[in-house]
Parts: sequence; C-alpha cells; structure tokens
Amino acid sequence: MTRAEARQSSAGPTGSGRSLIYLTWGALVYNVAVILWGAVVRITGAGAGCGDHWPLCDGQVVPLSYTAERVIEFSHRLTSGLSGVLAIGLFAAAFAGPMRQAVTRPDMSGRVRLAFGAGLACAALVMAGAALRSGAVVLLGAGLGLLALAAWLTALLASRNLTWAATFRRWPVVFGAALSFGLILLEGVVGGIQVLLGLTADSTNPARGLVQGIHLANTFALLGAMLLTALWASGWPALWGVGRQPEQRQVRRLWVPGLVLTLLIGMAGAVTALGDLLFAPAPGTPLDTVRRDFGAAAGLIENLRVVHPVLALAGSGYLLWMAARLRQLRPGVQVRRWAGGLTGAIAAQVVVGFLNVALKAPDYLQLVHLLLACIMWLMTVMLGYVALTSPDLEGRDAGAGQVEAAQALSDLRGGAQA
Repeated sequence: MTRAEARQSSAGPTGSGRSLIYLTWGALVYNVAVILWGAVVRITGAGAGCGDHWPLCDGQVVPLSYTAERVIEFSHRLTSGLSGVLAIGLFAAAFAGPMRQAVTRPDMSGRVRLAFGAGLACAALVMAGAALRSGAVVLLGAGLGLLALAAWLTALLASRNLTWAATFRRWPVVFGAALSFGLILLEGVVGGIQVLLGLTADSTNPARGLVQGIHLANTFALLGAMLLTALWASGWPALWGVGRQPEQRQVRRLWVPGLVLTLLIGMAGAVTALGDLLFAPAPGTPLDTVRRDFGAAAGLIENLRVVHPVLALAGSGYLLWMAARLRQLRPGVQVRRWAGGLTGAIAAQVVVGFLNVALKAPDYLQLVHLLLACIMWLMTVMLGYVALTSPDLEGRDAGAGQVEAAQALSDLRGGAQA
C-alpha cells in the first residue's frame, strides 16, 4: 500500500475534504487556547464568578450584573461552549462521509423521523429550562437530547446498511470526531462538578485536588483525540490493524507507558499549580516550602505539591530514553523529526519548571508551563503514532519506488539496444 492509497483508505472513497481538515486542526488549536484561558480562571480565583450555578451563570443564561470574576468565568463558559459547537460541526462534517452512501433501506425512514422529533422535543425542554432559570431542567433536556441524537444517528447509519463498528473501521475520522465530542462533554461535566460542589476560588478541600487532576487528564485525552482526528481527516492511516510486526509491538510497549507517565505528570502538575494558588511558596529557598508542606498544619494538597517535580524529572528521563529507542526501532524521517521535537519540548519544560520553582510560580510562567505541557503531550502522542504507522508506509513506498526505478532502467537499456 502506498501513502496515497493509505490516505484514500483512511478518508473513505470520497475523501474527507479540505474544509474538514481545516476544521479539525483549527479545533485543536482553539481548544489549547481554551485550556490556557481556563488556567487564567484558576489563577485569578474567578471560578466562583457565576456562584454555585451550572450550567447557568448566577441562575441566568446571560448574567445581568458583572464583576471582574464573573466576566472571566462567564467568558470561559462561553469559549468552552464554542468548543462544543466546534465539536458538533466537526462530527457533522465527518459523518457526511457515511451519509454519502446510497440509501438501501427506505423502511428505516420512520425510525429516523421519530428520533429526530424526539430531539426537537428535548431542544424545547432545554429552552424551557433556560426560560424558567432552572439548571436542572436544562441538564435533563440536554441529557435526553443526547440520547435522541444517538438514536437518530444510529437510524441514519442503519438506513445506509451501516453499523457504528463498520463506520469507525472505514472512516476513522468519524470515530475521532465522536470521541472528541464525548470528551468535550465530559470536560463540561467535570467543570460543572467543581462548581456545584464549591471546589473553586479559595476552597482548600482535598477533593478539589483530585477533581483538578481528573480535569487535566480528560483535557489531555481530548487534545490527543483531536490530534488523531486531524491526522485521519488529513488522510493518515488508522491505528487499528497496525502493531503486528515485532518492531511495532516493541513501539507499543514503549509508547503506552510514556503516555501514562505524561498523563500522571500533568495530573500532578495540576495539583501543584493549585497548591501554589492556595498556599503561596514560603519565603526563602524551595526547601523551606517543602518543610512547610510537610509540617503538622499542612493539608493534603500541600503534601502533594512536591510530587510533581520529582515525577516530572523521572518521567522526562523515561521519555528521552523512549524517544532514543524509537529512533533505533523505526529509523524513519518522521520518527526522527518528532523524537527531536519531543526532546526539545522536554528540555524547554524542564527549564521553565526550574524557573517556576526559583521564582515562586509567577502567573505568566504557569501559563507557559501549561502550554509546554500541552505541546509535550501532543508530541508524545504524535511520536508513537508515526512510529507505528509512517515508517512502515515509507518503507513500502521506498520499495515500490525501487521497483519502478529498476523497471525504468530496464526500459532504457532495452531502448538503447534497439
């Protein structure tokens, strides 16, 4: 299979279209920006700007009065909501591939119309909840609406003689878009739990550290899903069906622990950032802060603050070793490129991490640290992906090129003899 054939297999017979490619990459970049704005909400302590109401702000769709904290929190909810809108648009554009198939079961049209009508009823329920200023009614309508949406899409696929499993195998971009949409919904749920349980602003509840870590893990999973969706929309091969060669199995054994370690580093970093917000580093050296964090009056969030730098150093060592091993196992251009990129991102992250500790975590450095964490995670995902797919394709393309060159040389010799 050549790279061109792999692109056609991944995107489907009709291709995914340039608009889908631009949309997926744009959604990825936009979500990184939303993540950074979420960090601004945490740093400024504006998480309680809308009170304990969610998804409404201060019990209203659009608040009538504003403070600085409310502006920051409400703008974060708006930008997060736009992420959901982008995810819906992304899924709709990807789902258009299966929908181009000829309708083979007209008998399913009644089921399609029934599910669509149920969705409209749920949308009306959401609007009624907003008018009544009832967050519970809004959430009920949204939950039922998701079930109606799933039923409608399933009926549409059935009308094309398709199942979800078959659709995901043939159009991996549909799977990536569906996964991204699900993770965005989960992102909103985790954020809502924080608000409803009062785990915002100045709360020192240990549960806040746990929720913060889960929030970060889901954020990284979302970015990874969006990256894969963008690659599949651009015609890169799917991951299922690869990994059967001995070298690919070794890649997977190296890559999966690297992903887990990067997630754990990020989760620990989220707890440490929360600790820096709630408990300013002690005057003096970093060792003075560590001693205070393990004093008799220290809480769990303070105790866990030291975990991140220790785990980050150990995890970075593993990731550097992983990148070097992958270069040896899969010596392709793409692997070398992304292994070098990951190495550079780790080096920059370590420098910024030391500066964070030395300067007692200033706000701007926390944002830079988070941005580099996102980049480091995406490069880890990308490195493993190309190690599993691209080198094999490049090798086959090179083999095909050698055959074509040999054939051309033979033709030239034949012509010269004639």
